[in-house]
Amino acid sequence: MKEIYYKLMWVATLATCLALAGCGGSDPKPTQEEKVTKMLTSGGGTWAPRNNAGITVDGIDVTNELFEGFSITFGKGTYSTTGTTPVFPREDTWRFKDGQAKVIIRGSDNKEMTLVEISDTQMKLTLFWDETTTSGGRTGALRGNHEFILSK
Repeated sequence: MKEIYYKLMWVATLATCLALAGCGGSDPKPTQEEKVTKMLTSGGGTWAPRNNAGITVDGIDVTNELFEGFSITFGKGTYSTTGTTPVFPREDTWRFKDGQAKVIIRGSDNKEMTLVEISDTQMKLTLFWDETTTSGGRTGALRGNHEFILSK
C-alpha cells in the first residue's frame, strides 16, 4: 500500500511541476500593426524630409517647391502636418488597411498611402494623387505618384 501511495505522490508532484512550468513566461509577440505603429509614433512621431530625404512627384524633386517646411506627426490613429502640404489635410485620422500594416488609409478621404519601407528613423511613403491642387507652370503637375522619403 505504501508503494502505491508513493507512486501516486510522485505522479502528483510530477504533474504539478509540469503544470507550473507551462505557466507565466513570455509576453505575447506584438502584431505587425503594433510594431509599425510604434515606429511611426515613437520619439514624438515627427517625420520630415531631412538629410538625404525628400519628396518627389513622378520622379521630380518638389521638396522645396511644393512642400516647404513640411512635416507629418503620427499619433495613434491621428496625424497632423506643418509647412506646405498640398496633398495632406492639416489634421486627420488614419488606420491600417489590414494586419500587414503596409497601407495606411486616411480618414477624411479614404486615400491609400503605401508604406514601402519603414524603420525607427526613416520611411518611404507613396501616394497617388489624382487631383491638381495648384495651378500654373510646373506646380500644376501635382497629379501623379508622390514619394515621401522622410526621417526623424
